[in-house]
Formats: sequence, structure tokens, C-alpha cells
Amino acid sequence: MKISYRHWVQFRGQALGLVWQTDDATQEVEGDTDGVLVDNGRVVVVHAPEDFSVVAGRYGLRLEKDNDEVQNLDGLERLLDLPASDDICTQVLNAWNLLDDIARSVGRTPDPRSPEVDTCYDKLFWGNNLESVTPDGEHYSPYFSDEERRLIADVLDRGRRVLAAHI
Repeated sequence: MKISYRHWVQFRGQALGLVWQTDDATQEVEGDTDGVLVDNGRVVVVHAPEDFSVVAGRYGLRLEKDNDEVQNLDGLERLLDLPASDDICTQVLNAWNLLDDIARSVGRTPDPRSPEVDTCYDKLFWGNNLESVTPDGEHYSPYFSDEERRLIADVLDRGRRVLAAHI
């Protein structure tokens, strides 16, 4: 069973509400099943908080309340020019994951995978320094080469083009 959440993003300078969905893990599922609500190949978006109740009624959903923070999908590449921090790695990785979820939801291929892209993803993941995976007393601050920044920018740009084409 899918659990649905209200999720706000900033895209092309405007706030858009999406319905992000994940499986409740009560059954064994192959692969990543996270996604966003789609209708006839279009990502369902709202522009005001009260519009979520209309979407919930139309699609028979019970929407869990996500946090009210707006996830920025614009200009994230500029963050990669700054010294890596937990917050920067988190913002970029969360955007990457959401854009992959969106691509998968509309039947498009998520980011292009290669060993180099996988390395970039891994650096962002470890740069989050999550308590559950970072050993006590350790802290990982990744360095991204110009080529790695270009690869990450390409992944983000590709994901934003998919979103733009499906809203």
C-alpha cells in the first residue's frame, strides 16, 4: 500500500505542491517504488495548500503531512562550488532522489548511471554524515572535481527537464 505525502518544491521560481508516494514496506517489493502522483502522464501539482484536499478527494488518497519546508530544485549546481557540507550534500542528494522518483513515475529513465555518476552519488550520500552510517567521531567532507560537478549538474538538469515536460 502506498503512503502519500504533501511535498512542496521550488521549481523555476515558483512553489509547487506534489504528492510524493512510497510503499509502506509491508510486502517485499523489487526495486525503488518511490514516486509522485501522476495522471495521464502528467505530474499532479497544486499551487496552494488547500488544493491538496481536492487532490486527495479526487484520487481517494489520505495525505500525510510532510514538513512545510520547500525543497529547492533551482540552482543547486551553485552549491557544488562551495565547500562541501552536510547540508549541501543533503540538499543535492534529496533533489537528485526526488527527480529520479519523478522520472520513474512518468515512465522515463532516471539519471544516467555509470561508475562515475555512482561515485558522485556515493560521495553525496556519505557527505550527509547520517548517524546511522557514519562511525562515531568520523566526518566525511567530499571533494568534487570539475568533472564530478559537471556530472551532477547534468543529472539535475536532466531531471528538471523531465519534470518540466510533465507538469
